[in-house]
Amino acid sequence: MKRLYLIIFIIPFISLHLQGCMGVLNVKSDIPDINDEIIFQLESKARRINSYAQDYRIKGLLVKRMYFQFEKDGQPFYRFREDLIRSGKRYVYIYNADGKYDYHYFPDEKKAYRCPTNGAWNESNYEKAKDWHFSYKDARIVGEDVIRGKSCFLLEMQNSIFAIWKEKGIKLAKMNLRKDKNQTMVYENMAFDLSDDVFSILGDVRVIDRKECNFK
Repeated sequence: MKRLYLIIFIIPFISLHLQGCMGVLNVKSDIPDINDEIIFQLESKARRINSYAQDYRIKGLLVKRMYFQFEKDGQPFYRFREDLIRSGKRYVYIYNADGKYDYHYFPDEKKAYRCPTNGAWNESNYEKAKDWHFSYKDARIVGEDVIRGKSCFLLEMQNSIFAIWKEKGIKLAKMNLRKDKNQTMVYENMAFDLSDDVFSILGDVRVIDRKECNFK
C-alpha cells in the first residue's frame, strides 16, 4: 500500500515540476507482457544510437553539456566530452579521446593539458559502454508524459523515475523517488551523429603533456 501511495504521489509531482510537461497517467505494469515488450523496444531504439549530445539542467539551470560516442571508424569505441563552467572559466574535459589520452582544455586560455587515459574503457569492454546509458533492466512502466513536447514513457528503476523518449528510447528527465524531489534533472537540446571533431582539440591551442592530471 505504501508503494502504491508513493507512485500515486510522484506522478502529479512530476507534471508540476517539469516545465512544459503535461502528465498522462497510464500504468502498464499490471500487464507484464506489454510492460516488457515496450521496455524492450525502447532499449532497442536507444542501442542503435552511435553518438549523442545533451544539456543537463537542474531546476532550469544549465549544469553542463555532454557528448558521447560509442563507435569510431566503424568499430566499437567509447569516449565522452563534457563542457561546463569552472571557477568562472569555460572548461572542457575529453575522456579517452583516441584510446590513449584525456584532454583538459581551457578555451579562454587556448591551452589544453594532455594526459594518459586510465584505460578503464578499452577493446575488452567497448561493446558494453551502451549498458550504462541504455540498459532498462528491471524497469517498470508507471505512466506516460510529454517532456518538452516529446512523448515519453515513465519508467521506475534504480530508485528513480525516468522519462524515456518514445521515438529514440533515451532519457529526457530523471526524478528521485526518495529525496531531493526538487532536484529534477532534465536532458535537452539533443544532437545525434556527432562529428569526430567534437572529441579533438582544434585550432590555435597550446597542448601541454603531463604524466597525470588532477583537474577533477
